[in-house]
Amino acid sequence: MVETSPHLFLHCNFFGTIWHLIYRWLGISVTNPFCVPDHFHQFGFFGGFGKRRRSIFQVIWCATVWEIWKERNNRLFKGTECPVFQVVDRIKSISYMWLKEKYITLPLNLHGWWLSPFTMLGIG
Repeated sequence: MVETSPHLFLHCNFFGTIWHLIYRWLGISVTNPFCVPDHFHQFGFFGGFGKRRRSIFQVIWCATVWEIWKERNNRLFKGTECPVFQVVDRIKSISYMWLKEKYITLPLNLHGWWLSPFTMLGIG
């Protein structure tokens, strides 16, 4: 069976759980749309936040999609599987690193980012 991007990135049982845990980490509640571009748009514009917060959401979205893609490839081509919580931990780490690179002056530390990302940024 051919894998579709909506199924892989949004509706697969395993990877859908990743999104649920990311939403919980961010303190938001949402239903996934059917297509990936709509999901990106929805994710970047939660609640009509300002440009900086949208940008941070978009970085988290990209980190999530990147880690889902890598995990899918590891399962398919290497026969390895990571637990869902380990994938989420990687998403938190990579989004932190990407944001520190983009916003050098952000008052972030990794522990605070893992616990409450928007509180750490002073926008939550």
